[in-house]
Amino acid sequence: MATLLLRFLRPSWRLPGGSSPVADVPFRAGIHGTNLLYPDHIPTSPLQKALLAAGSAGMALYDPYRHDMVAVLGETTGYYTLKGLRNQMRRDPEGAQILQERPRISLATLDMGKLRSLPEGSLGREYLRFLEVNRVSPDTRVPTRFVDDEELAYVIQRYREVHDMLHTLLGMPTNILGEIVVKWFEAVQTGLPMCMLGALFGPVRLSARVAFGEK
Repeated sequence: MATLLLRFLRPSWRLPGGSSPVADVPFRAGIHGTNLLYPDHIPTSPLQKALLAAGSAGMALYDPYRHDMVAVLGETTGYYTLKGLRNQMRRDPEGAQILQERPRISLATLDMGKLRSLPEGSLGREYLRFLEVNRVSPDTRVPTRFVDDEELAYVIQRYREVHDMLHTLLGMPTNILGEIVVKWFEAVQTGLPMCMLGALFGPVRLSARVAFGEK
């Protein structure tokens, strides 16, 4: 959906040789002559962001499991909230260290053997159990693309990568009801518009599924 919209909303400026940066180098930041801020950055105008937000909101409401659309919605509506979260992290010693070192949560950085050896009931052991029981992976989190600030792009990426840890802490499954509960928690903790929309409109989708006998 986001890619389809961008095909009709490409910036008028082009790279030398006539190629469009959105079409040809969306995943490369080191190309001379572009204004890409990080490897997956796709520059967009305010109008493009508004259209992407509207389209992704509709798709996310229709199918809450379209995590790519949920991600686009978060990126195109959360700029000022992300600035606030970044500033809070800067004022906290641990948050400032995270911003400086920028650790990532992925299968490449997690020591599964060590997590498995932790005591029952510990966060690490329960997080691993959550991944295994629900057959999910931290590597499935889509990279940030539409945030026009390199540091804020990391902040929202970090938010995504700790999402499954919140499921673990709250004891919530990955079904729609579980996601709604987690979205309420995230809305209170982060203030991200995407989380608030999910918390408010998620029950509408849940009610529709119940009414039509969906699981």
